[in-house]
Amino acid sequence: MEKEPVNPHDKTAPKAGRREWIGLAVLALPCLLYSMDLTVLHLAIPKLSAELEPTSAEFGGALGIAVFGSIGIAVYRGVMGDAVPAGVSPEAAEAAKSTLAGAALVARDLPGEVGRELASTAQAAFMDGLRLCAAISAVGALVLAVFAAVTLRHVRSSATDAPPAEPVPSPSA
Repeated sequence: MEKEPVNPHDKTAPKAGRREWIGLAVLALPCLLYSMDLTVLHLAIPKLSAELEPTSAEFGGALGIAVFGSIGIAVYRGVMGDAVPAGVSPEAAEAAKSTLAGAALVARDLPGEVGRELASTAQAAFMDGLRLCAAISAVGALVLAVFAAVTLRHVRSSATDAPPAEPVPSPSA
């Protein structure tokens, strides 16, 4: 048996209840916050960047932290995906998979060997991510060093190009 479509002009149509309004708020609030963030950033970033005068090194540092943090957390979550023992509540399992601190808190509440195993696996996963980021950094530094050496091998220092400075006469009388 099919339901008939609800006529919006029908005064007897069911009204949205508290649950529906809460659902709408839950869905609308992130959209509102996101749009406000974008608006504020769009308006504030030019002024902030002019006042702070960020350098390319600062920008590179911030970008590096973001990229390496993303790589590290991806490795951690990849390793921890199947490492949470059975019987752990879904909320606790998600906390353990999200961060090392979450895994430590979950492991503390688990009995004996299961908790120690989870903590050990989480620490190993964290270190795997850290080691990968360190390896990528080392390879990147090596590549940049070779690039700089090859590119700049024929460039002379400006100190050797400048004519010798004439001695400044001292006032003698």
